[in-house]
Amino acid sequence: MTRYSFDGAGVSRERVALGHDPVELRECASLVAAATAGAMASTGSEGQALRTALARFRAVEAHAFDALADAASALGGRLDRSVAEARAVELFVTSGFAAVAASGPVRHGLPAAPTGVAGAG
Repeated sequence: MTRYSFDGAGVSRERVALGHDPVELRECASLVAAATAGAMASTGSEGQALRTALARFRAVEAHAFDALADAASALGGRLDRSVAEARAVELFVTSGFAAVAASGPVRHGLPAAPTGVAGAG
């Protein structure tokens, strides 16, 4: 039988690595907006077409960085939930096994029949 396991440590490492990305992406959006505004201001009165193109670029790129930041933040939150869910399942299964093990001797993979039941003993 194939066994599957959840790599909680690996997911935790990825979550930590992803943790700073939303902030950095939002900073990039701000830097793109500021740099583009400076470029637009330096075009002078003759560069209306260039200013229009830069304004479009700024809007698209700044929104793209914000969208990436939102996606990274959502993914990080999902990774947190996945790790918590996997740990909860592991604890539930472990406590179930502990309860079965504490119930007494086991025959043929099944718990022993309670005393006083036909066929027990």
